[in-house]
Amino acid sequence: MDTNNIVTINLLTGLLLLTLSFVFYRRKMLLMLRALFSTRYLQQLLREGKSSNEQIYFFSVLLYFFSFPPLILIFFHFYVPQLFETYSSLQIYGIGWCGVTVLFLLSRLFLWYFTTTFGYQEQRYLYTIIKTLYRFYHAISLVCLIPVIWYARIPELFFFIYLPDFLIIFSAFAIRFFRNLNRVNRIYFFIYFCTFEIMPYLLLIKLLIINI
Repeated sequence: MDTNNIVTINLLTGLLLLTLSFVFYRRKMLLMLRALFSTRYLQQLLREGKSSNEQIYFFSVLLYFFSFPPLILIFFHFYVPQLFETYSSLQIYGIGWCGVTVLFLLSRLFLWYFTTTFGYQEQRYLYTIIKTLYRFYHAISLVCLIPVIWYARIPELFFFIYLPDFLIIFSAFAIRFFRNLNRVNRIYFFIYFCTFEIMPYLLLIKLLIINI
């Protein structure tokens, strides 16, 4: 399977998931679109409870998994083409998928361990909801941007549109989270945040710079 087929299948799957989410959870989806940038809607989302958010959480995570690995594959296709002399497109896509999965599971594991150790179970749910909003926004932006980058063959959009968009969403995620922390030691959460939210991106950037 070549890169074009993989990207196309992922985009169609992502659009299908996004459509199903709006069909079955329209009110919740509209609430999520507002919650990352509005304290009022975030509090409303938190008040609805964990059980009410579980299904939409599943859809948002699945949508993220079908949008971020294709971005990695496309980036390598444009900027590290020599990699395809050793690995097939499907292998590189599989490595990207595995990498995203491992980071996701490690983040969940250490969040559980960190919040359990220091008795911050209430903040665990807050963090999970805000991180879900971050993934949701990120996935939607990728579903819109990847077709333009890939089918129009404009790799420069990585730097002129995707990176600024990513920084805005990530900054909103960080600000929203730290503003809503109550009765906790922010230093502990800052260390956790730097280790499991910022460090993986820095390592990825370093790896890409080395390869390029």
